[in-house]
Amino acid sequence: MFQMALRVYSCPYWIFHLKNRIQQMATKYPERPMAPAFVRYFCMIFGLANIVAVIAFSACKDMFMLIGGILGGSVLFAFGWYGGLPLVETVVGWHPPANSAAVDEMHRQGLKVMRRRKWMAWLAIPGALAATALLMPLLMQGTQPELVLLIVGVPIAFVNCRYYLSRCPRCGFGFFTKSVSRAALIRQRNTCGHCGLPLNADKKQ
Repeated sequence: MFQMALRVYSCPYWIFHLKNRIQQMATKYPERPMAPAFVRYFCMIFGLANIVAVIAFSACKDMFMLIGGILGGSVLFAFGWYGGLPLVETVVGWHPPANSAAVDEMHRQGLKVMRRRKWMAWLAIPGALAATALLMPLLMQGTQPELVLLIVGVPIAFVNCRYYLSRCPRCGFGFFTKSVSRAALIRQRNTCGHCGLPLNADKKQ
């Protein structure tokens, strides 16, 4: 016990972990250029205008239009502010690969995370149908049954965004994009659009 405490509080131990932490913080993902300036400004202006218009002209009882308009305008403004879509990490402590064609343990862990997100995205569909069947009778008793679209649609959008905005665990760019731009088009694919890493690469070895 004494030896363990001595090891924990020894200077070399903390220096070693501090060094590793600094290296992790120093490692950055590849830079991605923003969308063109006119696209960014248009999205921000239109998003803000949408939020202001919804708040000003929506009736207080029309919660569907109010919440939906604020959400839509906020997403559009955030898209313009960031210059595109953010990417979701798939591994902790990512670092560039030593070999562009290699598949190491970090890549395998990232691919497992992506496949788990894929299953969640697929399972969200029957889950949404079940939730709609349960909530619709309750909402029909009120004045705004269309709120079910927000209650069910927002979680589905969140789950799908986490999957389709996943970073490739090998190259660090968007797995489902071909361009390095933040505003790149997302397409369904089974291999990374940049480095060609297959989604099931860890199972083939």
